Amino acid sequence: MRNFGAIATMGTSDFSFPRNEHLKHRRLFETLFAKGKKEFKYPVMAVWVETDLLDETPIKVGFTASKKNYKRAVMRNSLKRKMREAYRLQKAPLLKLLQEQNKQIAVLFVTVKTDNTSYEVLQDKILLLLQEIEGKLRNAG
Repeated sequence: MRNFGAIATMGTSDFSFPRNEHLKHRRLFETLFAKGKKEFKYPVMAVWVETDLLDETPIKVGFTASKKNYKRAVMRNSLKRKMREAYRLQKAPLLKLLQEQNKQIAVLFVTVKTDNTSYEVLQDKILLLLQEIEGKLRNAG
């Protein structure tokens, strides 16, 4: 019989993407599009803004794939799953910085390419975007 309790205590919470980190509120979307800063690493764009969030979470994140570029829902959902996974595995340094500086941000990742994008490409670009956001937050704070 396996001991799954030991696995749960090995720091897997660092790689989670809990519900309270999901970007859902219309007000946050409106703020992102009105005042957001854009970072672009082909084929992913990040729109982000420092804001006061409704809860104690340091970050709210959303993912989108355009219906114009990806006609089939299966493709849009697949891309969003890949982006969520790439973010989930690479978010730790940004979260640590936000907690140190006591800041809160909202981020929306958008794909702009019209063909199938591999997970490896998305992972690299999301890492670069997260590092760029982190660098701008360090310089501002």
